Amino acid sequence: MVLVGATGIFLNSVVLIVLIKNRWLWNASNYLIGNLAFVDLITLIFCPWFMLVRDFYQNYVLQRFGCQFEGFMQATLLLASVGAIMLVSYDRLSVAALTPDAKITKTYVPRLIGATWFVSIALSLPWIIKREYMERQWKNHLEKFCVEDPHVLGIYWHFTLSLLVWIPLGLMVVTYGTIMWKLEWSARKLSARGGGRAVVKAKRKTMRIAALVLLVAVICRIPYTILVFWRDRLSLEINSVQGGYDIMWFAANYLIYMDCAINPLIYGFTNFRFRKAMDRTPGIALFKFGSWCCVCSMVRY
Repeated sequence: MVLVGATGIFLNSVVLIVLIKNRWLWNASNYLIGNLAFVDLITLIFCPWFMLVRDFYQNYVLQRFGCQFEGFMQATLLLASVGAIMLVSYDRLSVAALTPDAKITKTYVPRLIGATWFVSIALSLPWIIKREYMERQWKNHLEKFCVEDPHVLGIYWHFTLSLLVWIPLGLMVVTYGTIMWKLEWSARKLSARGGGRAVVKAKRKTMRIAALVLLVAVICRIPYTILVFWRDRLSLEINSVQGGYDIMWFAANYLIYMDCAINPLIYGFTNFRFRKAMDRTPGIALFKFGSWCCVCSMVRY
Protein backbone atom coordinates (compact mmCIF):
# COMPACT_ATOMS: atom_id res chain seq x y z
CA MET A 1 0.00 0.00 0.00
CA VAL A 2 2.89 2.37 0.76
CA LEU A 3 4.35 1.67 -2.71
CA VAL A 4 1.00 2.33 -4.41
CA GLY A 5 0.51 5.53 -2.42
CA ALA A 6 4.01 6.87 -3.08
CA THR A 7 3.87 6.01 -6.80
CA GLY A 8 0.43 7.54 -7.23
CA ILE A 9 1.39 10.70 -5.36
CA PHE A 10 4.46 11.10 -7.58
CA LEU A 11 2.64 10.49 -10.88
CA ASN A 12 -0.31 12.74 -10.06
CA SER A 13 2.07 15.45 -8.86
CA VAL A 14 3.92 15.24 -12.19
CA VAL A 15 0.67 15.78 -14.12
CA LEU A 16 -0.28 18.78 -11.96
CA ILE A 17 3.18 20.39 -12.09
CA VAL A 18 3.37 20.01 -15.87
CA LEU A 19 -0.10 21.48 -16.28
CA ILE A 20 0.61 24.43 -13.98
CA LYS A 21 3.96 25.35 -15.58
CA ASN A 22 2.92 25.07 -19.24
CA ARG A 23 0.34 27.67 -20.19
CA TRP A 24 -0.07 26.21 -23.68
CA LEU A 25 -1.74 23.19 -22.04
CA TRP A 26 -4.39 25.37 -20.41
CA ASN A 27 -7.55 24.25 -22.17
CA ALA A 28 -10.84 22.76 -20.99
CA SER A 29 -9.83 19.13 -21.58
CA ASN A 30 -6.57 19.44 -19.66
CA TYR A 31 -8.26 21.30 -16.81
CA LEU A 32 -10.51 18.27 -16.36
CA ILE A 33 -7.47 15.96 -16.38
CA GLY A 34 -5.83 18.25 -13.82
CA ASN A 35 -8.91 18.02 -11.61
CA LEU A 36 -8.76 14.22 -11.78
CA ALA A 37 -5.06 14.26 -10.87
CA PHE A 38 -5.76 16.61 -7.94
CA VAL A 39 -8.55 14.41 -6.55
CA ASP A 40 -6.42 11.27 -6.89
CA LEU A 41 -3.46 13.04 -5.26
CA ILE A 42 -5.51 14.09 -2.20
CA THR A 43 -7.06 10.62 -2.02
CA LEU A 44 -3.66 8.90 -1.96
CA ILE A 45 -2.23 11.34 0.59
CA PHE A 46 -4.95 10.77 3.19
CA CYS A 47 -7.15 7.72 2.61
CA PRO A 48 -4.68 4.78 2.59
CA TRP A 49 -3.41 5.73 6.04
CA PHE A 50 -6.89 5.39 7.54
CA MET A 51 -7.08 1.96 5.97
CA LEU A 52 -3.68 0.88 7.31
CA VAL A 53 -4.46 2.13 10.82
CA ARG A 54 -7.65 0.06 10.88
CA ASP A 55 -5.73 -2.96 9.63
CA PHE A 56 -2.81 -2.64 12.06
CA TYR A 57 -4.78 -2.15 15.29
CA GLN A 58 -7.36 -4.44 16.83
CA ASN A 59 -9.13 -1.52 18.52
CA TYR A 60 -10.45 1.49 16.64
CA VAL A 61 -7.80 4.04 17.68
CA LEU A 62 -9.15 6.94 15.58
CA GLN A 63 -11.90 7.49 18.17
CA ARG A 64 -14.97 9.70 17.66
CA PHE A 65 -13.61 12.20 15.15
CA GLY A 66 -12.01 9.47 13.04
CA CYS A 67 -15.15 7.33 13.12
CA GLN A 68 -17.28 10.08 11.58
CA PHE A 69 -14.69 11.83 9.43
CA GLU A 70 -12.96 8.75 7.97
CA GLY A 71 -15.94 7.40 6.05
CA PHE A 72 -17.07 10.88 5.02
CA MET A 73 -13.66 11.83 3.61
CA GLN A 74 -13.13 8.53 1.80
CA ALA A 75 -16.60 8.61 0.25
CA THR A 76 -16.23 12.27 -0.77
CA LEU A 77 -12.86 11.78 -2.45
CA LEU A 78 -13.78 8.53 -4.21
CA LEU A 79 -17.05 10.03 -5.48
CA ALA A 80 -15.20 13.18 -6.58
CA SER A 81 -12.75 10.95 -8.47
CA VAL A 82 -15.65 9.22 -10.20
CA GLY A 83 -17.13 12.62 -11.06
CA ALA A 84 -13.79 13.73 -12.52
CA ILE A 85 -13.56 10.56 -14.64
CA MET A 86 -17.11 11.09 -15.90
CA LEU A 87 -16.28 14.66 -16.92
CA VAL A 88 -13.15 13.51 -18.78
CA SER A 89 -15.12 10.75 -20.51
CA TYR A 90 -17.87 13.15 -21.58
CA ASP A 91 -15.27 15.63 -22.82
CA ARG A 92 -13.70 12.98 -25.06
CA LEU A 93 -17.12 11.90 -26.27
CA SER A 94 -18.14 15.48 -27.09
CA VAL A 95 -14.92 16.14 -29.01
CA ALA A 96 -15.11 12.92 -31.05
CA ALA A 97 -18.79 12.32 -31.65
CA LEU A 98 -21.01 15.25 -30.63
CA THR A 99 -21.74 18.68 -32.05
CA PRO A 100 -19.52 21.68 -31.21
CA ASP A 101 -22.27 23.10 -29.00
CA ALA A 102 -22.05 20.04 -26.73
CA LYS A 103 -18.35 20.51 -25.96
CA ILE A 104 -17.19 21.63 -22.52
CA THR A 105 -15.69 25.12 -22.64
CA LYS A 106 -13.22 26.77 -20.26
CA THR A 107 -16.04 28.93 -18.92
CA TYR A 108 -18.05 25.94 -17.71
CA VAL A 109 -15.14 23.86 -16.37
CA PRO A 110 -15.02 25.52 -12.89
CA ARG A 111 -18.80 25.19 -12.55
CA LEU A 112 -18.80 21.52 -13.48
CA ILE A 113 -15.87 20.74 -11.18
CA GLY A 114 -17.54 22.65 -8.34
CA ALA A 115 -20.80 20.78 -8.96
CA THR A 116 -19.08 17.37 -8.75
CA TRP A 117 -17.45 18.33 -5.45
CA PHE A 118 -20.73 19.64 -4.03
CA VAL A 119 -22.62 16.48 -5.00
CA SER A 120 -19.83 14.26 -3.65
CA ILE A 121 -19.86 16.03 -0.28
CA ALA A 122 -23.67 15.94 -0.07
CA LEU A 123 -23.82 12.22 -0.89
CA SER A 124 -21.18 11.46 1.75
CA LEU A 125 -22.98 13.13 4.68
CA PRO A 126 -24.68 9.88 5.89
CA TRP A 127 -21.24 8.62 6.97
CA ILE A 128 -21.10 11.49 9.47
CA ILE A 129 -24.68 11.17 10.67
CA LYS A 130 -25.09 7.40 10.80
CA ARG A 131 -21.73 6.28 12.23
CA GLU A 132 -21.01 6.25 15.95
CA TYR A 133 -17.89 5.68 18.03
CA MET A 134 -18.46 3.34 20.98
CA GLU A 135 -16.48 1.98 23.91
CA ARG A 136 -17.15 -1.14 25.95
CA GLN A 137 -15.34 -1.80 29.21
CA TRP A 138 -14.38 -5.39 29.90
CA LYS A 139 -12.72 -6.67 33.06
CA ASN A 140 -9.19 -6.03 31.83
CA HIS A 141 -9.69 -4.39 28.44
CA LEU A 142 -11.37 -1.29 27.00
CA GLU A 143 -12.86 -2.20 23.63
CA LYS A 144 -13.13 0.64 21.09
CA PHE A 145 -15.04 0.33 17.83
CA CYS A 146 -16.94 2.29 15.20
CA VAL A 147 -20.43 1.12 14.23
CA GLU A 148 -22.78 1.98 11.38
CA ASP A 149 -26.55 2.10 11.34
CA PRO A 150 -27.27 -1.06 9.26
CA HIS A 151 -30.82 0.02 8.46
CA VAL A 152 -29.61 3.16 6.67
CA LEU A 153 -26.02 2.60 5.56
CA GLY A 154 -26.70 -1.04 4.70
CA ILE A 155 -28.95 0.18 1.89
CA TYR A 156 -26.90 3.29 1.17
CA TRP A 157 -23.78 1.20 0.51
CA HIS A 158 -25.45 -0.31 -2.56
CA PHE A 159 -26.43 3.14 -3.82
CA THR A 160 -22.85 4.33 -3.35
CA LEU A 161 -21.58 1.18 -5.05
CA SER A 162 -23.55 2.03 -8.19
CA LEU A 163 -21.91 5.48 -8.21
CA LEU A 164 -18.40 4.13 -7.60
CA VAL A 165 -18.49 1.16 -9.98
CA TRP A 166 -21.39 0.65 -12.33
CA ILE A 167 -22.20 4.18 -13.50
CA PRO A 168 -18.58 5.13 -14.40
CA LEU A 169 -17.99 1.70 -15.95
CA GLY A 170 -21.15 2.02 -18.04
CA LEU A 171 -20.23 5.57 -19.08
CA MET A 172 -16.79 4.41 -20.23
CA VAL A 173 -18.36 1.64 -22.34
CA VAL A 174 -20.78 4.13 -23.93
CA THR A 175 -18.08 6.78 -24.45
CA TYR A 176 -15.45 4.63 -26.14
CA GLY A 177 -18.06 2.53 -27.94
CA THR A 178 -19.53 5.70 -29.46
CA ILE A 179 -16.09 7.04 -30.38
CA MET A 180 -15.16 3.77 -32.13
CA TRP A 181 -18.52 3.69 -33.92
CA LYS A 182 -17.94 7.26 -35.11
CA LEU A 183 -14.44 6.41 -36.34
CA GLU A 184 -15.70 3.25 -38.07
CA TRP A 185 -18.40 5.26 -39.84
CA SER A 186 -15.86 7.91 -40.91
CA ALA A 187 -13.38 5.25 -42.10
CA ARG A 188 -15.99 3.57 -44.30
CA LYS A 189 -17.11 6.90 -45.71
CA LEU A 190 -13.56 7.97 -46.55
CA SER A 191 -12.48 4.53 -47.83
CA ALA A 192 -15.18 4.79 -50.47
CA ARG A 193 -13.30 7.84 -51.74
CA GLY A 194 -9.92 6.09 -51.59
CA GLY A 195 -8.77 7.53 -48.23
CA GLY A 196 -9.38 6.94 -44.54
CA ARG A 197 -5.94 5.65 -43.49
CA ALA A 198 -5.58 8.30 -40.77
CA VAL A 199 -9.02 7.46 -39.41
CA VAL A 200 -8.21 3.74 -39.32
CA LYS A 201 -4.99 4.52 -37.43
CA ALA A 202 -6.93 6.69 -34.96
CA LYS A 203 -9.46 3.88 -34.52
CA ARG A 204 -6.70 1.42 -33.58
CA LYS A 205 -5.30 3.83 -31.00
CA THR A 206 -8.77 4.41 -29.58
CA MET A 207 -9.36 0.67 -29.29
CA ARG A 208 -6.08 0.27 -27.36
CA ILE A 209 -7.00 3.09 -24.98
CA ALA A 210 -10.55 1.76 -24.55
CA ALA A 211 -9.27 -1.73 -23.78
CA LEU A 212 -6.80 -0.33 -21.24
CA VAL A 213 -9.38 1.92 -19.54
CA LEU A 214 -12.02 -0.80 -19.27
CA LEU A 215 -9.52 -3.45 -18.13
CA VAL A 216 -8.25 -1.20 -15.33
CA ALA A 217 -11.80 -0.25 -14.32
CA VAL A 218 -12.92 -3.89 -14.13
CA ILE A 219 -9.85 -5.10 -12.21
CA CYS A 220 -9.81 -2.19 -9.74
CA ARG A 221 -13.54 -1.71 -9.11
CA ILE A 222 -15.35 -5.05 -9.44
CA PRO A 223 -13.73 -6.50 -6.25
CA TYR A 224 -15.33 -3.63 -4.32
CA THR A 225 -18.71 -4.83 -5.59
CA ILE A 226 -17.99 -8.33 -4.30
CA LEU A 227 -16.94 -6.88 -0.92
CA VAL A 228 -20.15 -4.88 -0.47
CA PHE A 229 -22.41 -7.82 -1.34
CA TRP A 230 -20.37 -10.12 0.90
CA ARG A 231 -20.63 -7.57 3.72
CA ASP A 232 -24.38 -7.28 3.22
CA ARG A 233 -24.83 -11.04 3.64
CA LEU A 234 -22.95 -11.20 6.94
CA SER A 235 -25.06 -11.79 10.03
CA LEU A 236 -25.04 -9.31 12.90
CA GLU A 237 -23.84 -11.96 15.33
CA ILE A 238 -20.49 -11.87 17.14
CA ASN A 239 -17.57 -13.47 15.24
CA SER A 240 -19.56 -13.65 11.99
CA VAL A 241 -16.61 -12.16 10.07
CA GLN A 242 -14.16 -14.83 8.88
CA GLY A 243 -10.56 -14.48 7.72
CA GLY A 244 -11.49 -14.53 4.04
CA TYR A 245 -13.56 -11.38 4.45
CA ASP A 246 -10.60 -9.49 5.94
CA ILE A 247 -8.45 -10.47 2.96
CA MET A 248 -11.17 -9.35 0.55
CA TRP A 249 -11.61 -6.07 2.45
CA PHE A 250 -7.91 -5.26 2.12
CA ALA A 251 -7.70 -6.34 -1.54
CA ALA A 252 -10.79 -4.36 -2.60
CA ASN A 253 -9.60 -1.16 -0.91
CA TYR A 254 -6.06 -1.70 -2.21
CA LEU A 255 -7.31 -1.94 -5.81
CA ILE A 256 -9.53 1.13 -5.44
CA TYR A 257 -6.50 3.16 -4.40
CA MET A 258 -4.37 1.53 -7.10
CA ASP A 259 -6.86 2.94 -9.60
CA CYS A 260 -5.97 6.42 -8.33
CA ALA A 261 -2.30 5.65 -9.04
CA ILE A 262 -3.01 4.30 -12.54
CA ASN A 263 -5.27 7.17 -13.66
CA PRO A 264 -2.40 9.62 -14.36
CA LEU A 265 -0.77 7.01 -16.61
CA ILE A 266 -3.99 6.56 -18.59
CA TYR A 267 -5.16 10.17 -18.82
CA GLY A 268 -1.86 12.05 -18.63
CA PHE A 269 1.11 9.97 -19.72
CA THR A 270 -0.67 8.55 -22.79
CA ASN A 271 -1.22 12.12 -23.99
CA PHE A 272 1.56 13.01 -26.43
CA ARG A 273 1.29 16.75 -25.68
CA PHE A 274 1.57 16.10 -21.95
CA ARG A 275 4.69 13.96 -22.42
CA LYS A 276 6.17 16.57 -24.71
CA ALA A 277 5.59 19.18 -22.00
CA MET A 278 7.14 16.87 -19.39
CA ASP A 279 10.44 16.91 -21.27
CA ARG A 280 10.37 20.73 -21.25
CA THR A 281 9.39 21.27 -17.62
CA PRO A 282 12.29 22.02 -15.21
CA GLY A 283 12.68 19.25 -12.66
CA ILE A 284 10.34 16.90 -14.50
CA ALA A 285 12.55 16.82 -17.62
CA LEU A 286 15.18 14.87 -15.64
CA PHE A 287 13.02 11.76 -15.82
CA LYS A 288 12.69 11.89 -19.65
CA PHE A 289 9.13 10.56 -19.63
CA GLY A 290 8.76 11.30 -23.34
CA SER A 291 11.39 8.70 -24.28
CA TRP A 292 11.16 5.88 -21.71
CA CYS A 293 7.40 5.44 -21.62
CA CYS A 294 7.15 2.90 -24.47
CA VAL A 295 3.77 1.60 -23.32
CA CYS A 296 2.39 5.13 -23.28
CA SER A 297 3.72 5.67 -26.81
CA MET A 298 1.90 2.56 -27.98
CA VAL A 299 -1.50 3.79 -26.74
CA ARG A 300 -1.03 7.56 -27.03
CA TYR A 301 -3.77 9.81 -28.38
